[in-house]
Amino acid sequence: MAAVSALGLGLAAATAVLVLVPRSPRARRPGLAMARARWSTTDAQAAIERLRHQVQPRRARARRDAQLPEALDALATALRAGLAVPAALTEVAASAPDPLGTELRAVAGAAQHGIPLRDSLARWAEGPDASDDVAAVVAALTISSGAGGQVARAVDRIAAALRERRALQGEVRALATQARASAGVLAVAPLAFVGLVATIDPGVLAFLLTTPVGLACLVLGIGLEALGASWMRRIVADAA
Repeated sequence: MAAVSALGLGLAAATAVLVLVPRSPRARRPGLAMARARWSTTDAQAAIERLRHQVQPRRARARRDAQLPEALDALATALRAGLAVPAALTEVAASAPDPLGTELRAVAGAAQHGIPLRDSLARWAEGPDASDDVAAVVAALTISSGAGGQVARAVDRIAAALRERRALQGEVRALATQARASAGVLAVAPLAFVGLVATIDPGVLAFLLTTPVGLACLVLGIGLEALGASWMRRIVADAA
């Protein structure tokens, strides 16, 4: 009976302690967790928005560069029909799809308002959304029109050069994709081999995880694996 009474008193004391001890600040302020969750959601949304603003201009530039060869073909046709470069640009800009059409209309509109064609083309090449393809087109048009040469032939050549360049870039991307796949296989193969051997002989896994020699081999293997993955990533990045 004394033991039961002591046990009862102990339980009562423990209950009193749990009731009287104040809750932690985290428990007393449930709104703090909600505020942190809201801030985390806001930060995530802001990061996604920044990423979208970075990706969209890049995609627009890629579409614009892909539209350049066809627009140059139309420009060469207009030049052979006897139009001057500003008039040919105006005609091509009217039918070119966006985003290239918007940029060409800006160049043609500046030339129509009295700005020299060389200056309007230079503004296009120096804009924030310019690319190497745009710079090549501007250089060809500026040199050909300024020197009085055959602008249509120069436009045909730059269109062919851009198509060849895009084909080469596509081939490089395909090879880079193959290299990434090979790097992934090389990175996963040792792990798969260790898992297979551990399934066949569990003592191998115990040796790797419980003995100094096994741990040294494991650390060395992980280090070499990381070094190889970094090396392959650098090779693929340089190729791309």
